[in-house]
Amino acid sequence: MRGARAVRRALLDSYPHAAISVSIVWINMLGSDTEDAARRWAPTIEDPRARHFYDPQRRAGRAIAQSLGGQGKIAWDIYLFYDKDSEWNEGPPMPIDWVHQLTGSSWADAARYHVGDRLAEKLRETMKRLTEARP
Repeated sequence: MRGARAVRRALLDSYPHAAISVSIVWINMLGSDTEDAARRWAPTIEDPRARHFYDPQRRAGRAIAQSLGGQGKIAWDIYLFYDKDSEWNEGPPMPIDWVHQLTGSSWADAARYHVGDRLAEKLRETMKRLTEARP
């Protein structure tokens, strides 16, 4: 949930008029990551620009990990930025930037690892750089 709150604070709250689309994919990686839990937590990111999905088979997580070089891995607690013209066809497009919270990951770039307040700062910095907008 810390990541979801960082997305809300750094992207949606900081850029209330930005023409962005945020997709939140809830993946059951931990025992408490149920569909009911996803439904309970989704309202913490209530914004018309945000859409929520539940992925019990981890399909999106596997596809995203593969697109980033993590063959056979699952991406979760990962934050991807795509160009407005990007399309997910046979697989996800390559993001123009990304960060993650995958502690001790064997495949995710350690330089892209950020947690807590640093995660929110990195998301905000990336948004500013990509949109050249001001909150």
